[in-house]
Amino acid sequence: MPTDHPIKFTLLCASKNEEKDVRVTIETALEQTYPYKEIIFADDSTDRTKDIIREYKDRGVILIDGPGHGCCQARNLAMQKATGDVIVFLTADTKLEPHYLEKILPYYEKGYDYVMVESSSNLDSIYSRFVQVQHLIVANKPGYNPYTTQGYSVRRDAALAVGGISGADYPVNICRDWTLVKKMEAKGYKKMIDRSIIVGHISPDNFNEYWRVQKERGRWSAFQPYFLFYRSPLYLFFKFVAKSTLTFFHFALVVPALWETARLTKYLEHPARDFFPLYYAYFLHRLARCVGEWQGWFYIKRLNRTYKPPALSAVI
Repeated sequence: MPTDHPIKFTLLCASKNEEKDVRVTIETALEQTYPYKEIIFADDSTDRTKDIIREYKDRGVILIDGPGHGCCQARNLAMQKATGDVIVFLTADTKLEPHYLEKILPYYEKGYDYVMVESSSNLDSIYSRFVQVQHLIVANKPGYNPYTTQGYSVRRDAALAVGGISGADYPVNICRDWTLVKKMEAKGYKKMIDRSIIVGHISPDNFNEYWRVQKERGRWSAFQPYFLFYRSPLYLFFKFVAKSTLTFFHFALVVPALWETARLTKYLEHPARDFFPLYYAYFLHRLARCVGEWQGWFYIKRLNRTYKPPALSAVI
């Protein structure tokens, strides 16, 4: 609801081992022209990320030691310590344009409780172009209703009222920030999606980083259903057998994979030039996901004998 004082924003980033990209995020946060803001980093790093953040202490950047239980717990901790009316969630590779806060401000002045925006990747390599195409495929579907976006924002009191990001202390890092907006939606809080507001972010631009990220998302495909929704290892086994089999025949038969690649290229500026590079990136994406899923499954299988899941109310 409208306030009788200027709305203050908290730019909040949970980071871990992001020494390569974090400086860009800090600089674009500091370049925001809107005056009523604070910048908080909740960091669990073992590399130089903390040292880089500390370099900006004199410019008002606040560093909080993360709780050591993943980015979602770090965000919850930082939300509790924040003093802003609105929380803007950043990742350590987010690139905001200088007037970003002014663009989302009118929605909060009108009483909206959370705002979703559009994201755009760097397009320097076929890997980052594939990531952007993947996003556009989803975002252009009818009824697109995201629970998170790059640079999405929420009214702080509403976020705390629904309990923040759900979850418990898991033995692995599970991305579950979508639970916050899902709970806000269920409680009837007012939502705005404005895809004309674009937030940039840095996507993987080399093989090693691309493979690592895609494989990690495959691991999440095992961890989320097991830890959050209590799917059994047996259920996941048959699910991953089916997915791996479909992936094998998808590429072994060639035509289905070529057809899907052709569908993806319509979002590229140079579809003919990028067709076979995109096919390669698509193949790596599917392969890395399969590898990650099975790595996650074997981890769960070893853990299953001793792990006691939290109460369901702690999850969603």
